[in-house]
Amino acid sequence: MTGRISLALRLALSSALWVAGALLVAGALIVFLFESHIERRFDQELADHLEELVAAAEVDKAGHLHLNWSPADPRLDRPLSGWYWQVLENDRIVLGSASIGTARLGAGFAGQGVFEDDDPAGKRLRLVARTIHLPRAAQAYLFIVAGPVSDIENDVHNFTGDVFVVLAVLAVLLVGTGVLQVVFGLRPLRRVQESLSAVRSGERDRLPGDFPIEVLPLVSELNALLDYNKSLLERARRQVGNLAHALKNPLSVLKGEVSDIDGSKGDLLRRQVGSASASVERYLHKARIAGAGNVLGARAELGKVVGDLKFTLETLYRQRNLNIGDEGATGVAVRMDPEDLEELLGNLMDNACKWATGRVRVSAHSRDGKVLIAVEDDGPGIPADKLEHMIRRGTRLDESEPGSGLGLSIAVEITALYGGDLVFEKSSLGGVAARLTIPGVGS
Repeated sequence: MTGRISLALRLALSSALWVAGALLVAGALIVFLFESHIERRFDQELADHLEELVAAAEVDKAGHLHLNWSPADPRLDRPLSGWYWQVLENDRIVLGSASIGTARLGAGFAGQGVFEDDDPAGKRLRLVARTIHLPRAAQAYLFIVAGPVSDIENDVHNFTGDVFVVLAVLAVLLVGTGVLQVVFGLRPLRRVQESLSAVRSGERDRLPGDFPIEVLPLVSELNALLDYNKSLLERARRQVGNLAHALKNPLSVLKGEVSDIDGSKGDLLRRQVGSASASVERYLHKARIAGAGNVLGARAELGKVVGDLKFTLETLYRQRNLNIGDEGATGVAVRMDPEDLEELLGNLMDNACKWATGRVRVSAHSRDGKVLIAVEDDGPGIPADKLEHMIRRGTRLDESEPGSGLGLSIAVEITALYGGDLVFEKSSLGGVAARLTIPGVGS
């Protein structure tokens, strides 16, 4: 199933995955840097409060510590606000903020620096502690200032939400841009596909050369393949024609020679020579058309082929003064090799001329990408139960007219090679109607 995913979808999915991965890593890194920055700013704020306490602290002559002024931050006075300060002497609270009362901050911590602990209400705190030697003091004091960790977490949480909203919008824009780039970048390949479809349907015989440099080698190779395919078909047809010429002449000589032989032996030889001639004609013709059915770029103008056949057949049957009508064939193109179309219509129109009393009608019209052609005559017609036998190889319903009986079966074979359909019905003119359906150009 993986191999069936389109190239555009592969590129779009890979682009989306890379964008999502890159933005997730970038988002995580940005949040980490922001959290580190907020922690440093928070620690600096605690340090500022601690320096304010140190500046306000003084030891009197009696050796007692007091503050010359109270800290300015009102949060330090609000009970259980999470913002606290204390001054310790020998692990004994000397001074402290009203917000925490008599509870010891950082119990068990005797050093200095930044650390975390819980307040009496279970709120997580971030603390800055520093040992200070004041004038007239008998020993050093430990100054501690604390603030709630939740302030850091709230800032980081709000920032994280904003970052990921921005990154999500950026991801949509980047993925959309990537999809547009994929569509635009693969447009030349779509044009190659469209051009090949045009070649296959007969609208053109080669791919155009106005492609980007990266695609031109592919286009050149495809054009070379089309040229080779065309030259190969032409060479095969020449060889088949040469073979037909080489075989028909000896068979014609043999046919003339055995015509003078009397008796059952003569009849046997004439039948065998006739059968050989018919088989040679059939299989040589089949070999000629076998490679044409799927030739890329096959195209034939129906009006021209019908016009040429009309002129030929009117000349051939001029003594019978036949009226061969042409309705709707002009301007119609079919996806067939011109020679095969001429062979196909030639058999049908010749058969109609053989049995027509005075009129043959060839009509055509297009429908749903198909071309519907009808070849009708005003002859005596054929019973409905015998119409299906007309296309059987070598079958002749009337021996009074010359022929091998292969023409209509060959017409059926040509029609099948091009994905068409051929049926015989009773004509409104009174005779037989051969109704042919073949692909039109562009189908």
